[in-house]
Amino acid sequence: MQQNTGENFSDGKLFVPSLTVAYFSACIIESLTGIFLMDITLTFFGSTDTVSIATASQLVTISAVASVIFGLLLGALSVRFSHKKLLVLGVLCVLMGTLGCLLAPNFLFIQIFYPVEGIGTVAISAMAFAIVGEFLIVSKRGKATGWIIAGGPIAGIVASVVISFFFSGAESWRSYLLWFALPISLIALTAAQLGIPSFSRKQKTVEEKSYLSSFKQVFMKKSAVGCLIGNMTRQAGLAWALVYSATFFREQFDLSLASVALISLGTTLLFVLGSITGGQLVNRIGRKRLLITTLVVSAPALAIIAFVPNLWIALTIGLAGGFIYSVGFAGSVNLTLEQAPESRGTMMSVSTIFITLGLGIGTALGGAALAFFKNYASLILTFAAIQLAAAAIYFFLTKDPCKT
Repeated sequence: MQQNTGENFSDGKLFVPSLTVAYFSACIIESLTGIFLMDITLTFFGSTDTVSIATASQLVTISAVASVIFGLLLGALSVRFSHKKLLVLGVLCVLMGTLGCLLAPNFLFIQIFYPVEGIGTVAISAMAFAIVGEFLIVSKRGKATGWIIAGGPIAGIVASVVISFFFSGAESWRSYLLWFALPISLIALTAAQLGIPSFSRKQKTVEEKSYLSSFKQVFMKKSAVGCLIGNMTRQAGLAWALVYSATFFREQFDLSLASVALISLGTTLLFVLGSITGGQLVNRIGRKRLLITTLVVSAPALAIIAFVPNLWIALTIGLAGGFIYSVGFAGSVNLTLEQAPESRGTMMSVSTIFITLGLGIGTALGGAALAFFKNYASLILTFAAIQLAAAAIYFFLTKDPCKT
């Protein structure tokens, strides 16, 4: 009876949009370590040399560590508490983290509050997809996850436009948080409360299950573990686009903040289209095949731009590679979602831990490459190699349970 109620509600007009808005809100503040990375560095270090930029970029690494710790707790909490409550908690953390970064008087404070936002992102990411698995049948999950994933790049598009037109001046990152990021968080909180059902999912059965048993279902299956490691490695490769790409174009081609914001707009627009396209292709091509193909094609495209001195050629190749990479997002989420059907909340929580850890590892490796070699070619080649490694992991260690 309850399951049918969930499936009927999932056809409601607010269900997927509410999850998308929540995911959208979690990605808004990421501009601090993307477009605004150089400005954050200048604010707190008074310099934009490669060492200072590498140091400031480690906000992502610190956030990843905090998110991993919380993610372990979230995996257990998802057995006991409703997915909706945990998602709302995530939105509140994003709100608190944004406010803390806004008011940060020094780098120490932003090191404290940026991870709070990261914790919120973990909760939102894991629970949004777990809710999809809970309420939607397999044939509908691909499109739904495609739109939810698109919430991330849509946030990037909107942020790029807003920054380009309203927040491109000195110290403008604080105004961006005050007048844009905070209101978005409040909207996401309202949407989560109104658009997602408060559904008591098999409550008695859940209470009787062992927390340890839930984790065993995740870690005792080879394919599930392969997905986790693959997701971590794939996300490490994505650190290029999320953390270093904007700074690369600003310094390598001497572009203004407004110009880079427009480039980021084009990049994220393609990520939206890629995510939605991937959601449409998941059931036709297969989760695993789609995922591996996109990685094998996008990695060489990334490597090429390290040796292209022309801005427009580098942009064209980079945008094409980014689009192909983004098509694989739906494959990654749906492949992971089907690994442990009886413990989706735990599986997606643990997956989010690995993904968050991957971003931290990728950022750390990128920062190390940039600080050690002091050139962007080595940085880019590092990320291309990471993407190929992810493809190999998915190929050898994972299995698509829905493959026909």
